Amino acid sequence: MTQEQMQTAYILNNLGYEIDKNGKFKLRSEHTASASINPRNGKIKDFGSGWGGSVIDLMVEFHGYSKKAAFDKFHELSNQKIDLCFDTHTDLNDKTYKEGFITQDYIDKFQKERLENFSHFWELLSAALPTATKEQKETIAKRYQIGYSKKADRLIMPIRDEFGNCLTLWKYNKNPAPFMGQDGNMIQLPKLMFSKNRRRCPFNMADLVSYRNDLQAPIFLMEGEKDCLNALAKGLRAVTLGSASAKIEDRYLNLFKDTNMTICYDHDEAGANGAKAVKKQLTGICKNIEIIDWERIFKKLGWPQPIKKGFDYTDYLVETKLAKERSKQIQQDTKER
Repeated sequence: MTQEQMQTAYILNNLGYEIDKNGKFKLRSEHTASASINPRNGKIKDFGSGWGGSVIDLMVEFHGYSKKAAFDKFHELSNQKIDLCFDTHTDLNDKTYKEGFITQDYIDKFQKERLENFSHFWELLSAALPTATKEQKETIAKRYQIGYSKKADRLIMPIRDEFGNCLTLWKYNKNPAPFMGQDGNMIQLPKLMFSKNRRRCPFNMADLVSYRNDLQAPIFLMEGEKDCLNALAKGLRAVTLGSASAKIEDRYLNLFKDTNMTICYDHDEAGANGAKAVKKQLTGICKNIEIIDWERIFKKLGWPQPIKKGFDYTDYLVETKLAKERSKQIQQDTKER
């Protein structure tokens, strides 16, 4: 890929698209990718619909960004010097697994590495689930088969469809260490990555099927897998589409029928737009739909404003824990006086 393609591919990757090594991706719901990145200028052309433009135009047209917000997002991501985000420094994308499903034998390798590097694995898991108890972390790790890759230095979790087939791998490290690129510059990879050239699906679909046994209890739709895991650790019935820009595929819509849905996305423009889009998609399918309003929650709890951009459910759990600790300390100080 050219440098222009690389920059556009990285930004698209952060928006939730899967870019192949030739710069092609699916802009719409389709069987075969019809959109591609021009190698000369990095602009996008969707041959299926005829649409074309820059990645900024795409954010405005398909993700609801204002022009200013799209420029801000572009510059924010462009300033991070990341080598394609194609995960070429690891062997997690062995060509054996490009087609079909990722096998359990392959997943078991990361279970073994977890045991061999358990102390560090536990550090990464604790960073991802900052308010979970020891028992909650153990339960989540076991239930969702969260393993570890020493080479990638990331938590590894299989993302399965509603039938239990593993489509891709979730790879997470809250504080990934930078590494030296071929040009001698230090490269900082993102916290979250997935197996490349693999179709993704919503996380926790098997549980969504079981949630339908009780249509009265709420189901929480989280923005990403990390928040979903934290919600599950706290006993919530939760699923995620994987990003704020993701839409629910038609084949999954019936699983949401007659449910009481609470959409819990991040406090930023992408989260707000994504929540509204999903609510619109589910209107007439779900029995009730509520969107979490972080500003209203902060006001109700008396927490300080303004809310930081990107505030999410995991941040809420951390802030709630800190607020309880502050209250406890104040009570203790009062007694000592």
